[in-house]
Amino acid sequence: MNLLSKLMRDLPLFFAVALLTLLLLSLIALYIPPPNEFIAELRQATEELRKITNITTASVLAMTIFLNNARVNTLLAIPFLSIVMYPAMLFSTAWVLRILLLEATNSSSALQEHLYQAVVLLLVSPHSYLEMLSYSIAFICSNKLMIALLRDLRKKEFSKETILYYLSAIILSFALLLMAAFIESYLMTVLR
Repeated sequence: MNLLSKLMRDLPLFFAVALLTLLLLSLIALYIPPPNEFIAELRQATEELRKITNITTASVLAMTIFLNNARVNTLLAIPFLSIVMYPAMLFSTAWVLRILLLEATNSSSALQEHLYQAVVLLLVSPHSYLEMLSYSIAFICSNKLMIALLRDLRKKEFSKETILYYLSAIILSFALLLMAAFIESYLMTVLR
């Protein structure tokens, strides 16, 4: 089976994980507040996000967004590490969104209403789906590679086809991430 047909076969799984990721991200942002121990770190991430959104040129903003998201995608693409990084990415992203809105509203009573609006905005933004699809491809492929490596180590043979599939999927995930960054930067400059 060639690489393209393998990717096409896994496409429903990629989409399912991407949609599940958006659902979990929304639920965490809405209903699970960050622990007090992490609030200072999350506020620092919020400040970094504010600096990113103040960039004026759309192309520089897009590359900044891409590089920031590429860090996460790279960590999700590393076999064995992705198992830990996936839930960490979900919770930290949701909590940063929550803190960003809390600081913007200056009121915890209005927070829930703003969280609902932010989740709706997240769910209608096309770049959200592309980012989550990219992350799901990296996550699934890193886990498939991890399983293949463990299996190959037991058999004492190495499959080049597995590595080629992994590399092509990771390249696809970064291409989707780049496209998402340009869409997000365009929307951010238009909606200012």
